[in-house]
Amino acid sequence: MSVFEMSSKICIWKKVPGIASRFNDIIYLHPKALPCQNILVYFGGDVQDIEECMEWHADSKKYTEWSLENTARILSTNFPNKHVLVIRPSRIHDTGNASFSCFDNFVPSNEYGVPSFSPAFNALKHLQSLMTSSLQNLKIHNKDENLTDLINDKTKLTLMGFSKGSVVLNQFLHEFHDHLNNSDPDQEITNFIKLIESMWWLDSGHGGSRDTWITDKPILESFAKLKIDVHVHVTPYQVCDLHRPWIREEENQFCSILQSMEVPVKRMLHFSCKPRSLTLHFNVLKAIGKCMQ
Repeated sequence: MSVFEMSSKICIWKKVPGIASRFNDIIYLHPKALPCQNILVYFGGDVQDIEECMEWHADSKKYTEWSLENTARILSTNFPNKHVLVIRPSRIHDTGNASFSCFDNFVPSNEYGVPSFSPAFNALKHLQSLMTSSLQNLKIHNKDENLTDLINDKTKLTLMGFSKGSVVLNQFLHEFHDHLNNSDPDQEITNFIKLIESMWWLDSGHGGSRDTWITDKPILESFAKLKIDVHVHVTPYQVCDLHRPWIREEENQFCSILQSMEVPVKRMLHFSCKPRSLTLHFNVLKAIGKCMQ
């Protein structure tokens, strides 16, 4: 696992080991407020990549404002009391005209990163292992003693998926359901799930024609039992796309089903008076900061 500094605060860690044969690059930014045991894990959307890679791509270079490094900075500003871990997709599918984020290490995906959810793909175990490796890396490269016990039973974990990155959160829902209905559950995963305080779906979307949002009632019933805070932030870019009406329909079902189970979903539509825009789609990353004030 190699490491290089992007600035006095941001690091990019290459090939961080998770479970066997799975590796991900991770962008790390320490919290503005220390000491702190809270962690935010972010999974980004199509186009988003390390800035250096985006600069070389004819289309992506127009959106370097939303590079993974800059996104880490935005998230750190929005959540100053959290360690920020941005998980880079294990594969970027480049068509020349566009790039697609593919989180193959977390959910089985096709060429363009469209998911095929599985109840037992070990995405949770992979994330747990990535976080353990990250902590080891911090101990080696940071003398701050407050990092020694970063992950313990008092850690509060926030999971966030933006656009395509939401497929990872949806995979976690499938694994929650499988885990809770397992007669012999993995105790390490049980303890890891207990650390998850909140999950944030930000303008979810992918190239498939279904399963942008999870609407399977048994899966959501299992999720509701975990008492995890649910945040949903959407923009017209996804939920007002006339060519993909299922996104709006599924998002409505997702929120409605959880609310019927007395889950207090915190849902907000941003930029509702403005036309669909890719720029405003990305801007939801900044807009959620105002909700934290």
